[in-house]
Amino acid sequence: MHGKQGIRFSALALGVLLALGLGTPALADNDVGCGIGTRLMQGKTGLFPHLLASCTNGYTLQSVSLTFNAFGCDSTGAVTADAELRKFAAANIDQLSRDAARGEGETLSALAYLLQLPAEQHDAFGLFVRDHFVELFPNQDVSSNEVLDSLYRLLDEQPVQG
Repeated sequence: MHGKQGIRFSALALGVLLALGLGTPALADNDVGCGIGTRLMQGKTGLFPHLLASCTNGYTLQSVSLTFNAFGCDSTGAVTADAELRKFAAANIDQLSRDAARGEGETLSALAYLLQLPAEQHDAFGLFVRDHFVELFPNQDVSSNEVLDSLYRLLDEQPVQG
């Protein structure tokens, strides 16, 4: 394809890809990021789907998805580095809920550290989490991501003072 026909095909292909991405909202995977690969592998578990999603995102120009806020990408929010925090919370959700109910404990201290709170604020953070326990853990089936999303929202509304 050369000339106008090639340009029309490219524009059509880009339009279809963008329409698919903008028509269905999705949250980006915390491990592989956002993009076409994340959308294609959505709901699948295991190493192979994660690797495939990551490679696909990289080879399909994830920057295009970010530029147009397509395929689960959102370039309007803050850049975060919370993958380790989310892995920690997922692996320790039961102990985290027990520590949060008491307002103290090793898991809660580790969470404060991963949130990069100064050491002098860790005790105040424990009390903050205890005071907001019901909002953070509204039921026994709450996911670690839901807990962290609620925690981020609460911290934005009322930062911990220590």
